[in-house]
Amino acid sequence: MPKPLSKALIKKAATTRFPTPILPDAFSAHTREEKIAAIARHMKGIMEVLGLDLKNDSLAQTPERVAAMYVDEIFAGLDIEAFPNVTLFEDQGHEVAPTIGRLVITRVNIVSFCEHHLVPMIGTAYVGYLPKDKIIGLSKISRIARYFAARPQLQERLSAQIGDSLATLLGHPDVAVMIKAQHSCVIARGTKDEASATTTFFTSGIFKTSAEYRKEFVDMSRGMAD
Repeated sequence: MPKPLSKALIKKAATTRFPTPILPDAFSAHTREEKIAAIARHMKGIMEVLGLDLKNDSLAQTPERVAAMYVDEIFAGLDIEAFPNVTLFEDQGHEVAPTIGRLVITRVNIVSFCEHHLVPMIGTAYVGYLPKDKIIGLSKISRIARYFAARPQLQERLSAQIGDSLATLLGHPDVAVMIKAQHSCVIARGTKDEASATTTFFTSGIFKTSAEYRKEFVDMSRGMAD
């Protein structure tokens, strides 16, 4: 039977060595209802300054809809209590093939929000690790990636948070993460480059020290993208 992870380990995995700039205890300082009410008030003010008619049926509930979306969905990853429930299992194949050829890669479609303009960045994360004593359920890797995506982000930090969190949970550093994403702040404003895409790469452990393992990870990730 898999053993539940300690609260200390979960907290470490949820915060990582690459923390999002969050005020201490900010997410727990107010109830959900208080947050939604406050955000809705501010959103209403923004819309009024823009000259929008909030008496119009189409716009009347927009402040509340945006507020609920911020708290419950797109920025839910700011809440450490929302970190996925993770279970690790004994790696039954470790003694058979403990090294090369056992690389596990999960492809995850992600949507996050650039912290500079609070507009979407949409892309794909490739999360890889070498199984050792423990393995993690594939769906949990997707949940971890989406947890860190659900907050104002930098793509570079998002790659590092996913990788560092997974390494913490597995108890070893042999983890790699590659994210390719398009940023709405580049597509819809500024240069307005619709073809623009950004790739970020986080490596630790053997993926950082071995060109062979890095190549295997990149080659497999590119194969999954086809």
